[in-house]
Amino acid sequence: MGIFLDFIKLSYPEKILALESLFWVTVVRVMIWVFPFSYVQKRVHKIANYLSPDELDKVPTFNMNRIRMMIVIISRYIPRATCLVQAMAGHILFSRYGYNTIIKIGVLNEDGVFEAHAWLEHSGDVVLGESEKNYKTILGI
Repeated sequence: MGIFLDFIKLSYPEKILALESLFWVTVVRVMIWVFPFSYVQKRVHKIANYLSPDELDKVPTFNMNRIRMMIVIISRYIPRATCLVQAMAGHILFSRYGYNTIIKIGVLNEDGVFEAHAWLEHSGDVVLGESEKNYKTILGI
């Protein structure tokens, strides 16, 4: 019941952001489950480009931290909303609100254990998916 009370307390524009976050995290999660990565990658970029605001659009402005927090909070309620799902949904939402981001995918091999991670960068700064580990970037999309 707590999540519903928290939702009710949000302002109208924040409710829209929460619902958009829920929608895009869910859509990206299903797309990654059903389709090959190359298809999902292309679709996410097409969606992000399509939703990018023009100068004439009246889009409520949110700071990057608010968008990031909404994606992180919503992702807790979507099964297997991994760092890749969050980065791709974040790319769409940040584009929607006028921020240009790059999805980065990196790998790490520590003590024979292979790990991969995805995050989102804006102007060289990590805005979603921060990690204390030093992943080697293998793909920037």
